[in-house]
Amino acid sequence: MSSVASSSERREVIATSGIRIIARNGVRALTHRAVDREAGIPQGSTSYHARTRLALMELIVDALAARSKADAEELAASLDATFDRGHRVDVDELASLLTRLVETLASRRDDMRARYALILEFDEVPGLRAKLTSESEVHAISREVTALALTKAGLTASGDRVGELIALTESLVFYRTAINEIVSLNAIFAAYLRGTD
Repeated sequence: MSSVASSSERREVIATSGIRIIARNGVRALTHRAVDREAGIPQGSTSYHARTRLALMELIVDALAARSKADAEELAASLDATFDRGHRVDVDELASLLTRLVETLASRRDDMRARYALILEFDEVPGLRAKLTSESEVHAISREVTALALTKAGLTASGDRVGELIALTESLVFYRTAINEIVSLNAIFAAYLRGTD
């Protein structure tokens, strides 16, 4: 194994361990030593890859952003693969796709809990907060995919409508992750989509 691959893998292990710590105990519990213990790696390993606490949080944010970007790209590919060009998607099909997206995100409970905790923590660090919110690459892809999905369903794909659907999706991920796992996502999406036009 090359040292580049090994360094990349170690950073992933550190990020995943940091995410677990934040999800379980909150951002205040995140320390280099705690990550070393959680990851089962030699003491000082985390400090080697992320010298400061801010650098450690940035490493974690980058991992969360990369995972969310992969989800958004997968949804885009699913839209393209499921529906031929020119084929109109009905509201139930679109609601089902959005439900799958929420379920995928909510199934990564630790990622979502850590993301929410970090968004609140980063009020004073706008650069890192942006990577998890509306200024992120993930958000740009999400807007593009959402506009495409609405268009395929023959619904209005204005900036306002796209923003509303993203906000609804984000809210349902939070609800499913933090409040109640049993809720009919499909029915909520279908009701919203039927009421847009």
